[in-house]
Amino acid sequence: MEFDSIVPVDDICMATGLICLSQKRALRHYAFSDGRELTVNTARNEWAMKNPDEFGSASSLAEKLVLVDNGSLSKAIELVDALYTERYSIPATFGYMPISRPTWDFTDTCHPKNRELGRLMTRYGLSMDNVKFHTLEGSMPHVKSQEPERVLAMSVGEDRDSFMAFNGLVFRQIGDAGMSTVGQRRKDQICMVYEYPLDFLTLMESVIRNDVYPVMARRYHIILNGKRGLAEAYEYLKSNPDFLEVRCFMPKNEFGQRAFASINDAVKGTAINRSDLFHGYSSLFEKYRPKVPESYRKWKVSLVKKGNKVDLSETRNVGQKEEKTKIGTRPLSGGEKSAVIDRKEGGLKL
Repeated sequence: MEFDSIVPVDDICMATGLICLSQKRALRHYAFSDGRELTVNTARNEWAMKNPDEFGSASSLAEKLVLVDNGSLSKAIELVDALYTERYSIPATFGYMPISRPTWDFTDTCHPKNRELGRLMTRYGLSMDNVKFHTLEGSMPHVKSQEPERVLAMSVGEDRDSFMAFNGLVFRQIGDAGMSTVGQRRKDQICMVYEYPLDFLTLMESVIRNDVYPVMARRYHIILNGKRGLAEAYEYLKSNPDFLEVRCFMPKNEFGQRAFASINDAVKGTAINRSDLFHGYSSLFEKYRPKVPESYRKWKVSLVKKGNKVDLSETRNVGQKEEKTKIGTRPLSGGEKSAVIDRKEGGLKL
């Protein structure tokens, strides 16, 4: 009971390296390496599988994934704790590597299928259906070792021959610098402007999950890719006054402020700042990425206060009957007293 109350089923999947294929509202679909699929209902904190039909809570999933040893859930707790420690270290925004790479260094491109990249995107709260639709996967020589490194990349520029690559730590330019665009130009269209590809992917994930993607798909999206694409976006928006609205989702940092000011200047002061969508956070990515559950944080704090570790195998059995607490009686001080009701003013009087 204690484990199920502090650890979401969804986090058991992430901690064990399962990849999220897709999600819609409260349902997240994960894939095993053998092709089987597991569905997590985040609202009910339960999981289910077909053929054979199985379902259960976080503790039963931990047992199914062989994370329970002699009734102890300590191994599962260790994996989840490592996942939560990683979450604390994820930045709100990622930096850009100053050294760019030529386009011929980006080889073996395909739709994203690398399991490590899939696990990374899952831990960031993104599903592979969304990632595959907007990005490519390819190999690049590592900066230091020159060994091949698998990265995700979004196309840059109108010819789409250049890319902005991401390896989980930093963005890297491949080919010419510039902004990325998603969507086709339409009449009376809304333009959405982001700084980072992850902010764009995060918003797309949110609209897919909430089943409003068709509306968002008709809009035009511009990703600045840092200061390199800001000048290009400025000229593009200045020379295209036929947008119905220009909405900006800049991170709350110094560059984000300068970027919004520049874009607002390009559209003659008509840009709309939508940072209210991530009020209290520094970026869209930071708001929507998975968080450490409050119940788990409180549980960890209670352990620190007690100064010891709890083995969840020693917790009380759910089916065990509780002993009724014996309620003792003691005489009232001052001897026996009586109470009468005051008929005029109401209330009790001793």
